[in-house]
Amino acid sequence: MMNHKIGKYLVALCTLLVMFALPGLARADDMGTHPAHPGEGNNECPVGLVSGMTLDDEFGAGASQITHCVKKRHDLKVMFQINRFCGDVTASDADCKGAYALGNMLNVIKDYEITAGMKRGIDYRMIAVVYGGGGKMLLKGNKFEGQVKTLMDEGVKFYFCQNTLRGFIRGGLIPNPVTTGIPASDSLIDGVEYVTAGISSVFDHEALGWANIAP
Repeated sequence: MMNHKIGKYLVALCTLLVMFALPGLARADDMGTHPAHPGEGNNECPVGLVSGMTLDDEFGAGASQITHCVKKRHDLKVMFQINRFCGDVTASDADCKGAYALGNMLNVIKDYEITAGMKRGIDYRMIAVVYGGGGKMLLKGNKFEGQVKTLMDEGVKFYFCQNTLRGFIRGGLIPNPVTTGIPASDSLIDGVEYVTAGISSVFDHEALGWANIAP
C-alpha cells in the first residue's frame, strides 16, 4: 500500500514538472533573445541596427526592453505569393504608387540579415511565386522593375506562372512566340524563371517546407 501511494505521488510530481517546464521551453524557443529574457535564443538582440540608431534613440527610452527580435535560425525557406500589382487595392495600375509585397520582402531581408545576423543561402532562402495581376511587375519597363532587380540582387528568385503568361500573350501584353518567334522571356525582367501554375507551385513549395506569405 505504501509503495502504491509513493507511486501516485511521483506521477503527480512529474505531471507538475511537465506543466511548468514545457511553457518555459516553448518561450525560450519562440521568443528569441530579448533583454527581458536573458539566455533565450542564440544571438544578441539586435545584432545590427537597420536605421543606424539604437532602438531607444529611434523609438524612445525603454523601446529596447519591449522589443522581441527574430531568433537566429538556420535553413529557413520563405515564399511570398504575389498575385497583385499594386499594394493599394483601390488604385489603378497607372496610379499605383507602391508595389504589392516587394517592400515587405525587403523588410524581411533587412530584419534577418541586419537585426538577426542571418546569412542568405545559409540561414534563409527567399522566393516569390508570381501569378495573376502580379505578373505585370515582372514585365520589362514596368514602374517596379528596379525593386524587383534589387530583390534579385539580394538573392530572391522570382517564378512566373505560365498560365498567367498565356493570358498576357492572348491579351497582347507579350508578343506571341508562336507567330513572332520571339521568346516570351524576352519581355520579362532578366532572371525570371517559370512555374507551370502559380497556385500549384505554392502548394508544392508548402509541401516541401516553404513558409507561405501573402502580405
